Amino acid sequence: MSATTERQDATQYDPDQFLQDLRTAAAAIDAPFDETAVRTTLEVFDAEFRRCVVQMKATCQPDSGVYYRFFYKWERDLTALAQQRGLLPNEHSPINDLQQQVLEHFPGATRAGLDFDTSFGLAKVWTFTGGPTPLDALLELPAIPESVRRHRPFFDRHGLRHVFFVASDVQQDSMNVYFGLEEDCRSEAWLRQLGDETGGTPDNANVYEQMVSSLAVSAGVGTTFRWDDDAMGRWCLYGLNLPCEHPAPEVNLPPLPERLQRFQRAAPTLNALPQYNAAWSFGKAGFYTKLEKSYAKDADFFLTHEMGGNLTRPTLT
Repeated sequence: MSATTERQDATQYDPDQFLQDLRTAAAAIDAPFDETAVRTTLEVFDAEFRRCVVQMKATCQPDSGVYYRFFYKWERDLTALAQQRGLLPNEHSPINDLQQQVLEHFPGATRAGLDFDTSFGLAKVWTFTGGPTPLDALLELPAIPESVRRHRPFFDRHGLRHVFFVASDVQQDSMNVYFGLEEDCRSEAWLRQLGDETGGTPDNANVYEQMVSSLAVSAGVGTTFRWDDDAMGRWCLYGLNLPCEHPAPEVNLPPLPERLQRFQRAAPTLNALPQYNAAWSFGKAGFYTKLEKSYAKDADFFLTHEMGGNLTRPTLT
């Protein structure tokens, strides 16, 4: 069940300690670490890191950095601050303008947070659409890549109808559309069909059932597109609030790749019981896994009470 009372960390967030903890996590998985870039992000967004839920994330891909992020749902213009401090370009372009267009066009839309990479700095800007937003409404935004519009039949075929988040990935020069997972999509057959059409599937087909059984009510599918490419780069299935540290987990999870096992064990956290989220990525980039581990404050409480999520798993009720 999702938490109804916010859990408090015994130790409060401290930027110097977080810097050291990021260095520890990076060393554990041989990830690149640019201390100057990391220090800059922690200084520019010090108020947000102190206030917000903070996570770390890693992928199983060799040589990729450790990602770190904060969740956000308040009024400060994070993009403007990043531009003032030289972390984002100031000129108008689709990747720079997209998030502001979401905020201006969708009632209830809010800034959702920022992602950073220990080898790069500010990597991604997130925006919450305010709730389930019809795909057609998103496609009207001028900054949406034409490749997203051309995939409308694909979304229809696979029941991807409502958008919850949009992100601009300045590290990869791409963008993401995140769909809520509809009730008719929560099956092994649906997952196999989607994987068969896009390719980049896991070697072990038995994990499909494990993926589906792990999904919370508020599950989602993230898709990646570019402005200079007609193809969909990849798509990810997101499993939230996974029981990775319970001695007798309530669901049988797909095994973590060795790099992510090291990340899970070694990445420090201030939480007595950290939240874990996994994403399984399919498509032309090949199959790979991402793991998120909460670092500071109560991620379960925030996603439930601030974002309206439901982190229970329907297969268990």
